[in-house]
Amino acid sequence: MNFSIPTPDPLPLPGPEPILHFLLVATFLLHALFMNVVLGGTPIMVLTDWIGRRTGWEFYKRLATTLANILPSVMALAVVLGVGPLLFLQALYGPLFYTAKLLIGNAWIAIVGAIIAGYYGLYACKYWREWLAPRSRLHLAIGCLSASMFLGVALVFVMMSVLMLNPERWKDIQENGFLLALTLPSILPRYGHMVFAAIAGMGMFLVCYGLYRDSKWYQRSCGNEQSQEEYATWVIRYGVAWTLAGTLPQIVVSPWLLLALPTFVRAELINGEHFGSIAFFSALTLALLSLVLLNAALMVPRSRSLAITGTVCLAGTVCLMVIVRDTVRQAWVAEHYTTTHLPADPQWDVMAMVAILFVMALSLIVYVVSAYWKAHGLRLPP
Repeated sequence: MNFSIPTPDPLPLPGPEPILHFLLVATFLLHALFMNVVLGGTPIMVLTDWIGRRTGWEFYKRLATTLANILPSVMALAVVLGVGPLLFLQALYGPLFYTAKLLIGNAWIAIVGAIIAGYYGLYACKYWREWLAPRSRLHLAIGCLSASMFLGVALVFVMMSVLMLNPERWKDIQENGFLLALTLPSILPRYGHMVFAAIAGMGMFLVCYGLYRDSKWYQRSCGNEQSQEEYATWVIRYGVAWTLAGTLPQIVVSPWLLLALPTFVRAELINGEHFGSIAFFSALTLALLSLVLLNAALMVPRSRSLAITGTVCLAGTVCLMVIVRDTVRQAWVAEHYTTTHLPADPQWDVMAMVAILFVMALSLIVYVVSAYWKAHGLRLPP
């Protein structure tokens, strides 16, 4: 053995380990939903805007403008919601997390600048849109810069996540540089799986947006114009197409990732004896069902029910795959590290305060969204 895992923090956990583990999975799921919209939505926005400029088709231009207006806010939510899973990850897997972070220190520090640059690029696409209209190459360059920054950040997070699971490679990477981490077997398939999942997630968002535009109560608010209905139908089909574009490559990438896992981790997923294994096979079933339904929705006009059902199946797949991800992490490090034996000193007063603040924040969000809808003449569905 050419590695040594640091001892856990002498301070006990601030809450029971099962609760902290549940919060880790739940907060990561919330973060992943918004992160997918940013990671997959930025290149989709750039490509949609480019097609609109090249062809002059009004639907592409309108959707590109909508995405440019939405993505900066979604980016802010993704960053804020990413704090929770990072905190719970550090609390439960601190010795592994901190060591991996130090080994890729330069890249880890660089993600701060990359996120800022990508964030400013999104705001430039939103607020400088009219000024950039006659400067199509500059507009395209700014959008591509933001997309590349977010893709680079995703790669660094994948490197860190995989490196913390491979303590036996720590010494080699310390001696030869963090770029050696790119040679770890599961990094490339995991990165590809993440990027394509983000594209599929953004496709789901577009389907939901199109269904929202296609709803009767929204059309009544906008005068029920024929062009509104046509645009909503086009957005649904466009979202379905992007969902398939992100889901179909997983037929190749997912088996590649599964085969890249250590044998004992792969056995944990397919033995059918644990909840993680059940979640894995359930996710595969829902993913295949979503492919069939979304493919039918793409071919059948006005296929609202097919699009809804396919999107729901894919959303269920995302939730289950978050559980599978946690199962892989636990099984991979179980030989060297486990969280079940960490000492705990529950601070119920602090946890109650956090819960109260969380409810207050949700209430504030609901109030702000309701005020926005009323200010724009929209009505909530009955």
